Amino acid sequence: MITLAPLPPDRTDLVADIHLPPDQQVFASPPPEVMAMGGPDRDGHMILEDGKVVGFFAIDRAYADAHDFAETGTIGLRMFSVDTRAQGRGIATFACRALASYLPEHYPVAAACYLTVNHRNPRAKTVYLKSGFEDTGADYLGGAAGPQYIMRLTMPRP
Repeated sequence: MITLAPLPPDRTDLVADIHLPPDQQVFASPPPEVMAMGGPDRDGHMILEDGKVVGFFAIDRAYADAHDFAETGTIGLRMFSVDTRAQGRGIATFACRALASYLPEHYPVAAACYLTVNHRNPRAKTVYLKSGFEDTGADYLGGAAGPQYIMRLTMPRP
């Protein structure tokens, strides 16, 4: 059973053992680093399989402040990753699909969730598309690893 849960504040130790294969490390930093560089507007979340942490993602509540393509009142998904030992079992797809109900529960005033995914990471883009994210048709060119697709998940308003 795959579930999503908030990462308790100051508990990055719970996600410190998440590692990516070398070909994916260019797209995502280790979870403790993601949280350390995020500031007070970044929330960590865990992906659990049968209660065991197998993945991580962060939500940036100030995403629109740093990205002009995101409207005020939206959030951003950052560094979605599933541990290398748990890949290949559909965990990422299931967890991404769960975001459509999970995010409005935890961020009820957010109108949408944005993310950027590298052009060189077509597998991740496919997972996001299957999970309800839409490709906006625009690219983000400020990524350290090259151009990225801008994707958006519309969230129901309360």
